[in-house]
Formats: sequence, structure tokens, C-alpha cells
Amino acid sequence: MNTENPNIVLKTEDLSIGYHIKKKLNVVAADINLKLYEGELVGLVGANGIGKSTLLRTLSRVQPALHGSVYLSDKKLNTYKPVELAAQLSIVLTEQIASKNITVQELVALGRQPYTNWVGKMAEEDVEKVRKAIEVTHIEGLISRRCFELSDGQLQKVLIARAIAQDTPFIMLDEPTTHLDVYHKAYILKLLKRLAFETKKTILFSTHEIDFAIQLCDKMIVMNEDGFEFGRPKELVQCRAFSSLFPEDLILFDSKSGRYKVRN
Repeated sequence: MNTENPNIVLKTEDLSIGYHIKKKLNVVAADINLKLYEGELVGLVGANGIGKSTLLRTLSRVQPALHGSVYLSDKKLNTYKPVELAAQLSIVLTEQIASKNITVQELVALGRQPYTNWVGKMAEEDVEKVRKAIEVTHIEGLISRRCFELSDGQLQKVLIARAIAQDTPFIMLDEPTTHLDVYHKAYILKLLKRLAFETKKTILFSTHEIDFAIQLCDKMIVMNEDGFEFGRPKELVQCRAFSSLFPEDLILFDSKSGRYKVRN
């Protein structure tokens, strides 16, 4: 990998993503070249079914790339052992957690599993990482509650705290604001922005909250039928990347306000 900038956390080279259906190859997107840097908040947007989840699954090694390479912390993604990868990448998915009967404290502590011994006993450093993750996400008042007692917004903050406790340079979230009201959507995205800045971690998340993402993200990936655009939100607005996301018979993107408007 080219190491001209030591702050590159994730890089792709000529990446093609997709899957096989009945022995037929379905290429979702090709020639994806990205560089995500330390401390950046990066939003991934696009219409439903365009391939956002496929890209996230490929970048997290849940599914293999069709072509090209992914580098994480200057090493090819497909060469990591599972425990090594868990120390480099943490993931917050939309799926329900296995058990909601555990406490918030216990769920956040699960983020330390890649580092604990075979019986799962936490060292002093692990305890401190959990404490800091709870503190930075402001969930101190929830630590004794069972997860089934939490609202969707509270649980989302706890899952982010678990990812912070895992202490990886790269955090990936799949639609972290799903099922939240508009206030909590904004709260979660502002939390991610603050975490990227304060902890210097690189955070990539997919979202349908395009207006919020334009306001908060350092960089954005815009996936559309023709491929993808990548850059700073202001640059993407200027090149009309957001105007091509949806048919204009119903909504239009206003480049002056950076928002979508319903066509009258």
C-alpha cells in the first residue's frame, strides 16, 4: 500500500462489490477508490437498494470483494486474522442484540472481548476503557438498567459506547438513526461527529438523513445508478451529486440550502 500519508485508516483500490445469484455475477458498483483519514466522519448515502449495505459488508469483510483491494491500517483486509480485525474495526449494525436481558454496563463491556483472556476477565485497562466509553457517550445514568428497558435512542447510544470501548481506529455503523425521531436522529449524528473529533477515530456510517449528513460530515460517499461520488459535502453539492440520487418528479435538491424539497 502507498503510505504517503500515515493518517490513512482505510483505503480501497479499484474495488468492485456485488454478489452471485444462481451462478450469475451481479456487480453493484465498480472502480471504487477511497481514502478515509484519521478523525473523519464519513456519511454513505443513496437510494434504497443502491448497494450501501453491500459496500459496508465488503469493507468489513462480511462478504468478499469481487475485484480490487481494501486496506485497513496499512494492511490488506483479507490478511487479518479474526482477533486482529476485531482490534482494528468495530461495527454497529441494525440487527437486534442477542440478549436484551443484560445490563448496559455488561453490553458496553462486551466491546473488550478481543482483548480479554479466554475466560473473559477484564484487566484494569479494560475497565478503564469501558468507563471512558460510558463517559464520552453520556450514558452514566443507564449503566444498571437492562437493555430491554431502553428506548431505541438510548440503546443506540449504548451500542456506540460498546464500539468506543472496543477501541478500534475505524468504526462502521449501518443506519444508526433508523426508527428514531428527528431529535434523536440529530443527537446521534452530532454524537458521532463529536466522537470522531475528540477520539480521532474514523467513523463511516450509512444513512437516509442526507440533510443532516451534509451539515455534519467531513466527507460523504454518494452512491447512484452511475456509480459513486466521494468528497466534501460542499464539493458534492456543487457538482450536483445529490440531485442525481432520486427521480425529480417528486423531490428536488436545493443546492443553496443543501436540502431536499417536495415539488409543488
